[in-house]
Amino acid sequence: MRLLRVEVDKATGLQLAHSQLGARGRVAKATVLEESHIASLVDAGVAKVDVVVPDPNEIAEDLVSERLIHSLTWAGCVFKKANGGRYNVYASHSGFVDFARADIDAFNALSEEITLATCLSGASVTEGDQIATLKIIPFYVSESLVSVVELVLQEINLKVRPWQSHLKIGLIQTSNDTITSKIQKKALEVQESRLRAYGINELFDYRSTHDLVGLESAISRATEDALDVLMILGASAICDRHDVVPTAIEEAGGTVIYFGMPVDPGNLLLLGEVGRIKVIGLPGCSRSPAMNGLDLVLDRLMAGLRVSASDIQTMGVGGLLTGKHSRMVSNRVVSQGLTGSA
Repeated sequence: MRLLRVEVDKATGLQLAHSQLGARGRVAKATVLEESHIASLVDAGVAKVDVVVPDPNEIAEDLVSERLIHSLTWAGCVFKKANGGRYNVYASHSGFVDFARADIDAFNALSEEITLATCLSGASVTEGDQIATLKIIPFYVSESLVSVVELVLQEINLKVRPWQSHLKIGLIQTSNDTITSKIQKKALEVQESRLRAYGINELFDYRSTHDLVGLESAISRATEDALDVLMILGASAICDRHDVVPTAIEEAGGTVIYFGMPVDPGNLLLLGEVGRIKVIGLPGCSRSPAMNGLDLVLDRLMAGLRVSASDIQTMGVGGLLTGKHSRMVSNRVVSQGLTGSA
């Protein structure tokens, strides 16, 4: 592609490089100049304009974006054409955006002429949220580069995983002399609202004293209900792998996968399992609707993904959630009227 400065009366049929104010309005960047544009510019006293001229075997930006977008096989996405060699990508349903960042970085390293911007992998989105944009930088791109980029795009796997609203979720709350029934009722309402964000409208409710015998018994009752996920909110926060909650999980025949996470608030979250049931020992901050480490773990589980120790370890980047409001409040309609952080 060549950028040339030519006399206005010789620019008919050429593409304008920069927007230019004419006597009868502004002529937009990238406009292919017609006689009416030329007349308007001449009447405005414009003598010369910058135009772009493609080299042989180069393709116009809009055609490039159109061609490349058809290389994508992304699930749960809607593609919409925009101006200036751009296509925007939106979520076709609520869910979890899943892709490998390394793929996007490698794509953007191919050339400065073609770019792909996305939201963060692991983002929670609702229907209609923009999740990516494909933008062609110059007016024209060589056929050889477009052919290479097409092949690379075909290998990028991005999907919006829908929330698994059929999952059965339970909550055990333990009590001591400082946790009242009113506190437990409020905590239950918060978790119910948290789950409604995933389309889950039922939460199995269990109560127990905050001791090994009582909690182990409650876990056993919960396993009989064939839950998919069991959350345990202790009367006091878990402080050690030998505390009441992790010990009760092991006594009930389960295992502790990981304790602690590089997320704040939410550091003291515990991840375990009893049989096929995923168990989450909740941090105290989960009593509030404010976003915390529990939300990051639930996002993966509700999207049908596993959560391993390594998954927890990689949550540190972006894991500083202090000051973030509840997604239940800001992005979704919540009937309980929860309006802020505790």
